[in-house]
Amino acid sequence: MAATMRIPTEFTAVDKFTSVVSKMTAGVSNFSKSTHSAIDRVNSKVNGLWSSMDGFSQLALGAGFVGLGAAGVKSVMEYEDALASFRTIVSDLSDKDFAKYSSAIGMVANETKKSTIDVAKSFEKIAGLNSTFAQTETGLAAVSKASITLSKASGDELGVAAENLVGIMNQFNLGAMESDRVINVLAAGQAVGAASITQSAEAYKNFGAVAKGANITLEESQALVQTLGKFNMFGAEAGTKLRGVTLQLQKAGLGYASGQFNINDALADAVKKTNSLRSAREKDAYILKTFGAENITAGKILLSNIDVYKDYVKGVTGTSEAQKAAKINTSTLSSKWDELKNSLINVLTTNDKTNGVLDTTKGVLGFISNNLSTILKVLGFVIAAFVTFKAIVLASTIISGAYNIALGVMGALSGKAAIGIGANNIALGAYRATLGIATAAQWAWNVAMTANPVGLIIVGVAALIALIVSAIAYYDEWGAAILALMGPFGSIVNLIMSLRKHWDSIKEAFATGGIIAGFKRLGAVILDSVLYPIQQLLGMLAKIPGVGSMLAPALKGVETLRKNLGVSDEKKVEIVAPKQEAMKQQSAGQLNGNINLNVNDKNKNISNVKTDFSGIPVKTTSTIGQR
Repeated sequence: MAATMRIPTEFTAVDKFTSVVSKMTAGVSNFSKSTHSAIDRVNSKVNGLWSSMDGFSQLALGAGFVGLGAAGVKSVMEYEDALASFRTIVSDLSDKDFAKYSSAIGMVANETKKSTIDVAKSFEKIAGLNSTFAQTETGLAAVSKASITLSKASGDELGVAAENLVGIMNQFNLGAMESDRVINVLAAGQAVGAASITQSAEAYKNFGAVAKGANITLEESQALVQTLGKFNMFGAEAGTKLRGVTLQLQKAGLGYASGQFNINDALADAVKKTNSLRSAREKDAYILKTFGAENITAGKILLSNIDVYKDYVKGVTGTSEAQKAAKINTSTLSSKWDELKNSLINVLTTNDKTNGVLDTTKGVLGFISNNLSTILKVLGFVIAAFVTFKAIVLASTIISGAYNIALGVMGALSGKAAIGIGANNIALGAYRATLGIATAAQWAWNVAMTANPVGLIIVGVAALIALIVSAIAYYDEWGAAILALMGPFGSIVNLIMSLRKHWDSIKEAFATGGIIAGFKRLGAVILDSVLYPIQQLLGMLAKIPGVGSMLAPALKGVETLRKNLGVSDEKKVEIVAPKQEAMKQQSAGQLNGNINLNVNDKNKNISNVKTDFSGIPVKTTSTIGQR
């Protein structure tokens, strides 16, 4: 027998914790009381406000909240579609890289107060018009912000504004970071001249590429457009005339004093040459020859308004007119209302929790879509089983009615209606109908007494309990199927058994995947409480000769569905690596040896200590006189 070693010890405890906890508890209690009172006051006011509304107002308010929720769901779906459509343009991006673009969309939407849906569409439009801009999310975001500002300044739709902006930038070969310069030149032209932003953009479609080839700057080209606009020549017509004038000046060899064509020098050379001619006839002939009949009007306007043109160049250079115009145009009530709606959409579409729920919803819908045929087969079987169950219930009702009639007959024959019948209306009716012939049917009473209904009921209940116990004991063999045929009570038992069977996996899902993964696993287990009994029942019926081939597709479908849910009965095999096995053996080998304990034993309290520990013997050694 092993010896017992006792070492007397004294402890002194100083309580420095209770007073602190008491103060904390009191503080928390006071905070809770004040908070509860405040909540009660708010709740009282809300209830009073609701009670003061008439039925129509309450209905309208409720409909408003429902409509707001429906609009939110629709917005999230539209954003998902817009984001997917944009991704087709940048399909080479990985999920990690594309996430940067998604974040950029949210950033632009919040800064410009446009919805993420509109911003995602602008990203798609811009990336489609210029793939260079889409190489980085920052470049695409810069052009998108400029497009939105241009849209607000011009009143054009965002898609149109993006097309106009990127089209001009492509013609002048400008980078993404020069997008603000472009929109400010357009807006400044509108401010100092007669042509609107939209009209200037139309002119650039016919003139931009030629202007770039002739070394005409963005600011100079805008000044030319506004000069013609002053004389009622706008849009595409102005662009066409400016293209012709520029080409004709180049053809005439004017404006090459510096070695390359310069529009300012060309106009100055043309004026100088015209003024050098003596007669009006010679001047007109020279102008006609220089510009041609189609462009002579535009040519004369430019030659006569060089100072106006130069003033326009100064007026459109280095401004922030686009931002000013956008601010003015968005200070209206309708614009503020749109910004409010956009803010709501942005909150919904940029929220991480919303995205998590969205991913879960998409996963559920995808699962249903992929397994629709199987689900329909199972649903058909469930309906058929339910019909069968209802038929059994109906038959039970008929049998119960027959029993009650028999009870009434027996009551009449025995003359003890109060005891045998009670408040049973069916039995009481049968009792009254049978009372007149009780004497003639005395022999029937004797036969009925031999089959006591109460005894039959007791036997039936006992059999039912035995059946339930057996079904639980043989749950994985045939019990689940039998319980499914017992109606709601059996379904409850099946649910409990399914939760018990998969409880560890539910806990693991909550612990490792969070609340969403946990509820997904819980939903799969609850669904399995219906699927598993069906699979078991189909398996039992399939063993009947001639029936197996008919039920095989449905059985296979249920098995596949349970496998996809991750609740199938396949066993997991634990594979132990050789290295792990070696470590186990090494650990086991290290148990061999001795443990020596040296104890300061002045009074020789420790004598011979023995141990029956199977792994390591313990040896104690007295150390008399040592401290």
